[in-house]
Amino acid sequence: MTVFIIGGLELGKDDDINPGPKHAEWRKTNVVNVKEITGKGKKTVTVRTSDQTLEECTLTIRSITNERYRQLLNLCDHGGPYEVLSNHGAMWMYIIDRSINHSDQDKEPPLTEILESGEEVELNVATWTIQLLEAHN
Repeated sequence: MTVFIIGGLELGKDDDINPGPKHAEWRKTNVVNVKEITGKGKKTVTVRTSDQTLEECTLTIRSITNERYRQLLNLCDHGGPYEVLSNHGAMWMYIIDRSINHSDQDKEPPLTEILESGEEVELNVATWTIQLLEAHN
């Protein structure tokens, strides 16, 4: 299982009732200008206009417990920058957007589940989409 850590919150631990990220999409777009050279034949030239571009990540996470829901909400509300560790590498990133989806299939609090240990946990099932942008301060 892939572990994804945002600001110290580890997503995807084997012993956690909350699953790890369902999907992580990484993007990095170079800025390129296309210029047309006038004259016979009208050729074009492409020029990369930036030496450094920023990494972006769209992360889809499912929260099961109310505790994980609150942890993710707190991270998103503060925005960062957070140290992000994943199989893609380690970098500092801001949370620039989030959406929370409670579908018909999701259970809302105050439903609870009793774990094998006998502990009763409050459920707050939701699917999160979090957009991260590399910090370059």
